[in-house]
Amino acid sequence: MEIGFCGYSYHTTTYTFPFPNRLETYLIRLQTEGTARIVVNGKTYTARPGDLLLVKPGDEYELHVDTPASGDYHLFCDGPTLDAWWMAVDRSRITSISIDPRLLSLWQHITEEARRPTTEQSPDLIETLIEALLLMLDRSVQEVQANVRPPVVSRMMRYIEGNVTSDFKVADVADAVGLSVSRTVHLFKEVTGMTIVAYAQSIRLQLAEEQMQYTQHSLERIAELSGFRSYPYFHRIFKRKYGVAPGVYRTLQQKNEKK
Repeated sequence: MEIGFCGYSYHTTTYTFPFPNRLETYLIRLQTEGTARIVVNGKTYTARPGDLLLVKPGDEYELHVDTPASGDYHLFCDGPTLDAWWMAVDRSRITSISIDPRLLSLWQHITEEARRPTTEQSPDLIETLIEALLLMLDRSVQEVQANVRPPVVSRMMRYIEGNVTSDFKVADVADAVGLSVSRTVHLFKEVTGMTIVAYAQSIRLQLAEEQMQYTQHSLERIAELSGFRSYPYFHRIFKRKYGVAPGVYRTLQQKNEKK
């Protein structure tokens, strides 16, 4: 896996990519704020918030920011993983998707890892993060195409995901989508099959599991960073889900990695 550029750009003034460029890598670009004018192989597209742009090696690419306040996440990369992903299905040049905080978090993690000195980088971690990003992008596109849930429930889920490490209340979710608490609770359970609390807990457990694998934080600190109110509460919920205590789980992970 080779990464050319990866990160977030915010243009406060007009900007033009220096010249029409025939790409040697894949480009994955998500517009998050404002607009941009993009030209690929002579065809012009207007990217608005939520628009996912995909460009393959050999395509000619131009970027023009005609009005200030334009923001985007971008990833220029190449390798067999990207080749296989690109060929798996027919890829639309531009698709409007939900701006998922978890997706942006992955992008940020990839950026941080790619900016490390070469001697400190973990190619396996970069590969895993990019694979996760590609899977999340595919799911976001599929959700748009299938329209699998009402938009208001998607907004509830995005709110929960964006605030999962804080001590939010169900009333906060209801306020965010403009519904009553009872309607919010009923609709979320009806569509997802989970309560709001259960959904938040599942995400917090995922965050905790990732930190146990990729960080050296203490279990108490991981519980705090993942949004659990206390370590005993985290311990109880984690053991209920995984069948073992967090400390035992982490030890088993470390042993498996050494094999």
